[in-house]
Amino acid sequence: MSDEVKKVRILKEIPFFGEHGDSLQSRLRKVTLRGFPEVRIYQGARFSTVFLTPDKIERSLHTPQPNVYQNILDRIGNLSRLFSAKGIDILNLEKAYDFESTDGSGNVSYWTMIPPIVERFHIPSNGNGGLDYSSLVSPGLMSTLSLDGLGLNPELSNFRYNNDNGWYDLINDGSHRIHYGFLNRGVRILRVEGMAEGFPYYAVPQPYSAVKVFEKETGDMKETKVHIVESPGHKKLYRVFPSGGILSGGVRPPRDGEIIH
Repeated sequence: MSDEVKKVRILKEIPFFGEHGDSLQSRLRKVTLRGFPEVRIYQGARFSTVFLTPDKIERSLHTPQPNVYQNILDRIGNLSRLFSAKGIDILNLEKAYDFESTDGSGNVSYWTMIPPIVERFHIPSNGNGGLDYSSLVSPGLMSTLSLDGLGLNPELSNFRYNNDNGWYDLINDGSHRIHYGFLNRGVRILRVEGMAEGFPYYAVPQPYSAVKVFEKETGDMKETKVHIVESPGHKKLYRVFPSGGILSGGVRPPRDGEIIH
């Protein structure tokens, strides 16, 4: 018996864009923050899709987590084959899909296949070639952190990037699928701009060239994310997706008449 996915069934096609009805855009408008459930981080954001070749992935993307794991890449390869049999390329999605997954033990679960999410935002320089997050953090966030005796992570001063314009495309969700695309022919991402001000992504952008592949994650592996606020305050900035990604979030059970093939 195995937990590897053996079968997928498409339950619903979901268009990327559209403010009314069920679309990926309308779902993302509802994304909140773990520590600030009243903040809709993408409420006024702008969404666009772009296909990135392996060269563009390496040149244009940053990652919060430079470790990726071969066992997860293998899992994505398996899902890619299962979706391809249904005429769907998960590296070049034109729609999102609610789907039912059945593993080798017969367990059924529900997921949503969406493009990897990349947030684009600007980080000013501190004048010494480092990243200055002070203007990106809202007074409300700082006030909440200060109640716990927390502030900005002192490690931020160690980061230097030669980025002439200060704009970063930081992977938010789907980092392993992006690397699977990097190792193949590329991947289509959903780029988000204009997130709610004052609540930046919780980890520092690291250059994609820093990514390394390991067989699998083990308990003794060093944490490679660098949080912008002192731990455990970074968890307040986690994006809480109502659905999304290959193995993140869940969707409601299908309603009558929604199964399309």
